[in-house]
Amino acid sequence: MGIFTPSDLLLRFPDRYIDGSAIVDRSLKDGDIVSFLGETVAPAKRAYIRRGLNVVNCSFKNNGIVVRCSWFNQPFAARSLKEGDKVYVVGKVKRFKSAVQIVNPTLLAPQPTDEQIVPVYKTPIPSRTFESAVKTALKSVKVNSFIPENLAEKFGLMPLQTALFRIHCPRDLMELALAKRSVAVENLCYIITSYRLLKDDRRDFAYSAPKDIVNEFIDSLPFVLTDEQAAAVDKIISALRSDKLINMLVQGEVGCGKTVVALAAMYYAAKSGFQSAIMAPTEVLARQHYATMVKFLEPLGVKTQLLCASMTAKQKELAHFNIKYGTASCIVGTQSLIGDDTVFKNLRLVIADEQQRFGVNQRAKLESKGGKTDMIVMTATPIPRTLALSLYGELDQTEIRSLPSNRPVIHTSIVPPAKINNMYDYIIKKAAIDERTYIICPRIDSGEDDVTSVDDIYNILKKMPCGSLVGCIHGKMRDVEKNGIMSDFKSGKIKILVSTTVVEVGIDVPEATTVIVFDAERFGLSQLHQIRGRVGRGTKESYCFLVSEHGNEESDARIKEFCKLSDGFTVSELDFKLRGAGDFVGLKQHGSGNMEIDGHIIERARALSDALVLDDSVADNIIGSLKAPEFIKSVTMN
Repeated sequence: MGIFTPSDLLLRFPDRYIDGSAIVDRSLKDGDIVSFLGETVAPAKRAYIRRGLNVVNCSFKNNGIVVRCSWFNQPFAARSLKEGDKVYVVGKVKRFKSAVQIVNPTLLAPQPTDEQIVPVYKTPIPSRTFESAVKTALKSVKVNSFIPENLAEKFGLMPLQTALFRIHCPRDLMELALAKRSVAVENLCYIITSYRLLKDDRRDFAYSAPKDIVNEFIDSLPFVLTDEQAAAVDKIISALRSDKLINMLVQGEVGCGKTVVALAAMYYAAKSGFQSAIMAPTEVLARQHYATMVKFLEPLGVKTQLLCASMTAKQKELAHFNIKYGTASCIVGTQSLIGDDTVFKNLRLVIADEQQRFGVNQRAKLESKGGKTDMIVMTATPIPRTLALSLYGELDQTEIRSLPSNRPVIHTSIVPPAKINNMYDYIIKKAAIDERTYIICPRIDSGEDDVTSVDDIYNILKKMPCGSLVGCIHGKMRDVEKNGIMSDFKSGKIKILVSTTVVEVGIDVPEATTVIVFDAERFGLSQLHQIRGRVGRGTKESYCFLVSEHGNEESDARIKEFCKLSDGFTVSELDFKLRGAGDFVGLKQHGSGNMEIDGHIIERARALSDALVLDDSVADNIIGSLKAPEFIKSVTMN
């Protein structure tokens, strides 16, 4: 499980909690997550549905309401329960008329030592076994924080040892909330402080080309840059010519033209005698960027190079040669760029496209290929301003909000279950006039639950008149296979593409005018906006249809609000407001237990970081620890 030390164990936070005083009531809705103390109505019964599929059924009563629970292919589920036994039940509600059902719930036996709030750990070993190990560690170690006591008290933080104890062993929900906020503030403070202390922005090389040489590239384009694109290029080139390394975040609306801004910077680096590299999260996107680079840079005498996993051994050998000996100035690729066998001659500019898809270590490894390098990170999932300023601090930011003037409107609407067949008829008619459709599903294979899969929709469409025009693509396919399918979709051999979110970023097919998202409630708003950005890249009006059959009142309201918004920056602010910063920060503890981050926590962490950096002795301690990053300063055995 990746747990080797007491620190690892204590940082594996509960995934959820059971409130022993919670009651089941008739207002429960489909999709609600519930936890309650139930009384077994009758012993569990096992039934065979068909070969390879069996089900165990058992019912529990709480507050006079009977909840029917079912486990598929888990023959030992609830086997030891007798009528009248008490057990904690945790799971997702599925309403059937007036009945309340839960499929594959988690059961926990009550313990005499339980407080009112009981932690639940999602681990390969039983939750109670893991809980016992955590409690043993809590009794046996002393946790030391980097935060001096006076600062912790000033910022309203629990002592770290107390906070960790109360996250694992809360007495009530108020205490739990305070403990989680204290840990979140302290951990985020360390992340912010580490960025600041490690930052070395002294440049030991210079870009020699005159600033206006970039106009050669801009003038050669078959279109005119928007004012914001031109401003972004000017800002980047000015920063490259300064005496400090740049670390810039370029945020742009989906389809706003961030790529051409990146190419302008790469062109300037090439004219200064340096190499630049852009790393894309998928091979499909990397190949698309390469085609654009060949089209716009090669005619100007700038040699380009692609490097990705599906290339043949001979192609990779040539690519590595061109990169190592400087034959190629502008390089694009996937994570193949950070492989040990990829050596650059004089890499000075690094660009990470769709930066949220890469970890800090991946970006840092690419940077290290050139020693000191300038870094530009680009995203079409705009980060809320409060979060970006607080988390990244001095990181320079550039925003491109406007779209090219010829971009069509994208209409977004919710499709009720009764209209799904009409929706299929619509995309079949669109296919007949050579317009393309993306259909996005949250899962590849069918499961026991109601989650829509690529397999489900692909099999439905293959039986329709459009069957020969339907293809599917997902992450389990080999890159060569995915590239072939995307090529067929672009060429029109495939008109309807059923996919997971593997096509979420950057794919440019001007003929695509419709995108359908099944189980839209399972996606974040920023992710939905990214998916919506796959269409509307040509000149025709485009449509985004959202299908949400299994949402609850909260998710339905969220999706309705999304339909009213077209601007990615507004969408990101709403997503931040509704869900916190977890998706943007990626702030998960050791394998589990997502910490909720909001604007208040970020501001407090930033202020605490300011206070820490002013204390040189504290700063020295943190710098020393960065050789083996730890959230906890030390854990010593009592």
